[in-house]
Amino acid sequence: MLSHIIALVVSLISVSAAPSNQRIVNGTDASIEDYPFMISLRSSSGGHSCGGTILSQLWILTAAHCVHETMTPASASIQVGRTEISRPVDESVYEIELVIIHPEYNTSYSFVNDIAVFKLKRPLEFDETVQPVRLPSSCFEVPHMNPEVTLIGWGLNEDAISQTILQQVDYYVVPNEACDAIHFNQIFPQQICAAYPGGGKGQCNGDSGGPLLHNGIQVGIVSWSIKPCTIAPYPGVLTKVSHFIEFIYQHTDLEPTLSSFTECSQSPLQIN
Repeated sequence: MLSHIIALVVSLISVSAAPSNQRIVNGTDASIEDYPFMISLRSSSGGHSCGGTILSQLWILTAAHCVHETMTPASASIQVGRTEISRPVDESVYEIELVIIHPEYNTSYSFVNDIAVFKLKRPLEFDETVQPVRLPSSCFEVPHMNPEVTLIGWGLNEDAISQTILQQVDYYVVPNEACDAIHFNQIFPQQICAAYPGGGKGQCNGDSGGPLLHNGIQVGIVSWSIKPCTIAPYPGVLTKVSHFIEFIYQHTDLEPTLSSFTECSQSPLQIN
């Protein structure tokens, strides 16, 4: 059965490279009104470095590698409510107070547990362009019969230029078993893979930390991909948000909506 899945996935994502006449790697312009939970994580210079999503008025969700070692609360900020991001500091820019990285984040082993949350110094003001993201239930899996997802971000386009206008791209979830068989690095149950048929579209540098959405719910956080970006047949690899619901609720001010948390299987996949 696995061999059939792998053959299908490879045929979908390695037929041919998609034409390179659009943007981010071949995305299209998006509006913050459609994705009001999206934020730009800014470096000390004010330039965009990663994406992220709003959890509450004080807490933001992103990838651990976006804030690991190189970023301190004093050296970074976020910009919210903007389709077009910019360097100047105005009312859309918020300073960071506290960063919490998943304690089992591993940079040397497939970037597993690549997730972090951080707290803002002052609360966000919610309006039509600033709203919290919707989270999945514990252990939720995107169904194989409905694999369509959407990726958004300000990452590099095919010319290695960061976008200032928010971009979106339609993607498809690749089953973990097939993704693991294609990649050199092992894929874990707490990761989710996605690709575009034929390659040529998807995540790149600067999209890290941003969301993968399924029916408006954040199911992934951009983690890593083979370079050059979007090359077939390698799917992008993201952190599977549904496996970290307990971590998110434990370290933020979100009120749990579930009476208990389901413990998801975290054992590495065994591919024969």
